[in-house]
Parts: sequence; structure tokens; C-alpha cells
Amino acid sequence: MLCRHKIELSSPSPHLLLSMIRREEIANWKQANQLLHDANIQAEGLIRSTEEKCKVLLEKASLQIWQRADAQLMQWVRDRHAMCEKLEHYATVIINQAIRHLLDETVAPQRLAALVKQLIKSQVHEVSATLMCHPHDVEEITQCLVSHGTTLWKVNADNSIRAHTLVLKTDEGDFHISWSDMCEALFQQSKDHKIEI
Repeated sequence: MLCRHKIELSSPSPHLLLSMIRREEIANWKQANQLLHDANIQAEGLIRSTEEKCKVLLEKASLQIWQRADAQLMQWVRDRHAMCEKLEHYATVIINQAIRHLLDETVAPQRLAALVKQLIKSQVHEVSATLMCHPHDVEEITQCLVSHGTTLWKVNADNSIRAHTLVLKTDEGDFHISWSDMCEALFQQSKDHKIEI
């Protein structure tokens, strides 16, 4: 016959409950692990994307810095060139004023001596000639010719000739020289020959 027996299970011990992991917890752990894995992949993608953007921004910033530096350097070069041109202009003006002042202060005998010296230099060989000058300059011209040893030139006074102007009459033609024309030629020559920097 059939008998019924009842088996009673003892209640689980607290140690046994702690060592057992429930199915829900394992599922939650797997899901958390998958979320963490997905988050890591997404973070790595964001880091790579950010690094690429940073690299592009750095290259762009570097290019902008070099363009600005190049523009600044070109501006400095233009400023320096303009400053040099102004400096050259002012230096030329000051030097010309100083030379003009010195030439204006040159006394008549020195002016005439310079003119005679220039005429002597222009002659390849000494020839017989007549040197025409203003009557006030005759004595100084004669002394200059003697000091340079030029004896073939005869000095004649001519009222139509301006002071500090000489005309050398030779068989080859007349040579005109004057203090004012010589000074103007000097200053014109300095204008024509600019220094390039």
C-alpha cells in the first residue's frame, strides 16, 4: 500500500545563501558588462575623433600663426624699406644743405682757384689760349695760373662775363665754367645717383 512520507528540507544556512548567485544577478552583471564594453568602445571612438579634430585644429592654428608671422615680417620689411628711403632722403637733404652752405662760404679766391684747377684738368695737353674773366677776378686768376705753372694762357678781362665765371678760348673751341653752374651740376649729379638699400 501506499504510504505518504513527508521530507522536510532544512532551511538554507546564511553562508549557503551568500555563496549562491541568483540568475537575475548574473543577467544584470552580463548586461552591465556589455554596457561597460559598449561604453569603452564609444569612448575610444570619441577619443580618436577628438584627437583627429585636435590635430586638425593644431595644424590650422599653426598655419594661421605662420601666416600672421609672415604678414608681420613682410610689414616689418616694408616699414624698414620705407624708413631707409626716408632716412636716405633726409640724409641727402642734410648733406646737400651742408655742402651748399660750405660752398656758399667758400671765399672768392678759393672759388676761382677751383675753377682754374678744373679747367687745367679738362685740358689733355697745355695749349696757347686766352682765359676770359670778370675784371674783379683778373688778379686772382693770374695768381692761380702762376701757382699751377700754367704759362701759355693769357688772362683778359671782359665786363660781359659774370663774376666767378671763366671762358677759355682755344683753337679747338671755347670752354665755359662758372662757380654756380659747377655747384648746380654737383647737386644734380647727387640727385641722379641714389643709393639702393
